[in-house]
Amino acid sequence: MNNQREVSVLIPYKINNDEIFVYLQKREKDRKVLPDHFAFFGGRIEEGETPEQTLEREIQEEMCFTPKDYIFLEKYYFLENPVSGWIAHVYYLKVDDNFEKVIKIMEGEYGKFFSENEVVNEPMIISEDKKILNNLYKVLQNEKN
Repeated sequence: MNNQREVSVLIPYKINNDEIFVYLQKREKDRKVLPDHFAFFGGRIEEGETPEQTLEREIQEEMCFTPKDYIFLEKYYFLENPVSGWIAHVYYLKVDDNFEKVIKIMEGEYGKFFSENEVVNEPMIISEDKKILNNLYKVLQNEKN
């Protein structure tokens, strides 16, 4: 299990007209991992870091943004493939409509908000991320009710 990639990621979201939108990163075409895909903001946990410390460091590096009051969603294990398996500590954060004006994208081509339907139909989001997002939509729907 020591050779598995372990990451912390943040899913910023907003609600408009009772619809949930999640904010994802468009990765560069030349990236080693998931080139040209839409993915979460965050990164690898470094030795001695907690998942929360990693999350805060990575989000500051990638978005020039310090997340506050984020919520832990779940720890996901995608270990079916011994070479490319990974573990994700996933957090989410409700953001304001002006979110894109207060951040600066430092990694990736850009960020984009996606509706639930857009996530389902986007071929450049991997199935593992869609599974995580599906769980987040369920949690947020339950919070609204």
